[in-house]
Amino acid sequence: MVNDWAAVDTLIRDLGAAVSAATYVRGDVARATADLAIREASQAVNEIISSPSSRTLLASAREAVRTAHDVIHALDREVARSRALRASGRAISARAMQLIEQAAARRSPTPHEQT
Repeated sequence: MVNDWAAVDTLIRDLGAAVSAATYVRGDVARATADLAIREASQAVNEIISSPSSRTLLASAREAVRTAHDVIHALDREVARSRALRASGRAISARAMQLIEQAAARRSPTPHEQT
């Protein structure tokens, strides 16, 4: 019985870590996705509290908490990737503007433009 509750305690701690990590998730869709994963994990952990000796419920709760962690980490990676792409796009746009300005400055006027 003590080992059953130790497993439940571990799940609760792992769920808490997922909730903590999810506080850093930004964006409406990403946040809603993280919240859903946490809600599902919370429900699974809540079920195991009622029957801590159930191996089936324990396995289900572990999988739900693991999934919540995986979802949150995947969202974090995608947000980081998106930010990097936006920064790269801004840098490329700025460089393109520099090249256009340089080309315009070097361009010599044609005879038609001089009159």
